Amino acid sequence: MIFLKNFTGILWLLFEICSLLSNATTVSPTQRPNIIIIMADDLGYGDLSGQYGGKSKTPHINSLAQEGMLFTDFHTNGPTCSPTRASLLTGRYPQRLGVETPQSNVLDLPQNQNEITIAEYLHKEGYFTGIIGKWHLGRPQKGSPTKFGFERFIGYYGGDLDYFSKIDRYGRKDWWYNETLLDEEGYVTQLITKYSVQFIKESKNKPFFLYVSHLAVHFPWQDSKDDSLWKRQEGNHYTLANMGLNNKLGPHLPNTIPFVLAEMIEELDESVGEIISALHEFNLDDHTLVFFMSDNGQYINYGEEWPHVGSNGILRGQKGNLWEGGHRVPAIAWWPGKISSMSVSNKTVMSMDILPTVLDLLNISFSTKDSPNLVDGISILPLLLGNKLLKPRLLFWRTPNQKAVRFGDWKLVIGDQADKPELYNLREDIREADDIASLFPEKVYQLKSELEIWEKNVNNN
Repeated sequence: MIFLKNFTGILWLLFEICSLLSNATTVSPTQRPNIIIIMADDLGYGDLSGQYGGKSKTPHINSLAQEGMLFTDFHTNGPTCSPTRASLLTGRYPQRLGVETPQSNVLDLPQNQNEITIAEYLHKEGYFTGIIGKWHLGRPQKGSPTKFGFERFIGYYGGDLDYFSKIDRYGRKDWWYNETLLDEEGYVTQLITKYSVQFIKESKNKPFFLYVSHLAVHFPWQDSKDDSLWKRQEGNHYTLANMGLNNKLGPHLPNTIPFVLAEMIEELDESVGEIISALHEFNLDDHTLVFFMSDNGQYINYGEEWPHVGSNGILRGQKGNLWEGGHRVPAIAWWPGKISSMSVSNKTVMSMDILPTVLDLLNISFSTKDSPNLVDGISILPLLLGNKLLKPRLLFWRTPNQKAVRFGDWKLVIGDQADKPELYNLREDIREADDIASLFPEKVYQLKSELEIWEKNVNNN
């Protein structure tokens, strides 16, 4: 591992060299659209203003929704980060990769070395591929983004880090250019934005795939004004959730967290605005498909000492569990001239659907490395381009503590110290307040049986 001081100047020089080399073999932008995925971290269903009903000022994200399609029934494949990110990039249930909790070694594992990501598919088609921000699927060498189709990675490998010092909760510096450790000043949300805009500028004459993977609004809860307030120090551990110097949650008192979080959400909104402005500036707006989403639900509280954090609106539950608040998240698709403006979809969509949708759009066939690569998601292209119906399908979630299965309006939740399965009709009870399992025993049996079949399938994958 190489540590370089004052690397920024060299990094910008590398940008310019890569730009000159890549422009020598450009592909006309009229041939294939650009793809941008913007992933927020821990952004809840009720954190955004506009139709999601939150109190933060998010005019740029609201504008994105007004000009595109807003989803009211979009779900992540897990209630925490790594499972969702694995599914987003592979189109597969995270259980097939052996991940149900946040972990940084998913793609390091021998059984996952042959996984094919959306970046690999698009790179083979001549796309310039990059990820700016959070990875959290592997470590340098075996599990680096550069081993899975991304030509450029600027960001961090772990699950969270100080927004200023770039130090993770274990006291390690974690800010990289591909597999080279960087020492760079700046607020992480703003750096991710800067490098994303630079990527777009550099790629304006060729098709590109950009995965903008934000740290915001994950803890430590720090807004851009907190530079001098508190920073993690190298060599210290920040794994505790109580007040003090080693608190992993940040410098602020519990009763101020909603206000700090609002500032962080507004920084995130500014980032989205700058990225869209760059597309307008380089005349790429009508030639770029943008997906905006979160990786899981928000924390409503973080233990008794942190009673108020963010918002999942009227949804029950929060990050980490399988009631709706843990995995139903805000999501928007934007493509001027292709996706109708001010459209709202109440169709059930999953993060694993993004990969097959993009491949369908580009007419790319699923491929394999050494073994069949089963894709669990479906293409939602007919929904995006024509707002057409999606066929009902069984959908599944699992954590070490809970399991859930859904078909249409019906959802069964098992576990989390519950002595019996809980059944809900989400059309009539989106809050999951009234367990009606005793009224519909046949529906409970049916969904539980489907869940058992699915578990055998993914466990034997």
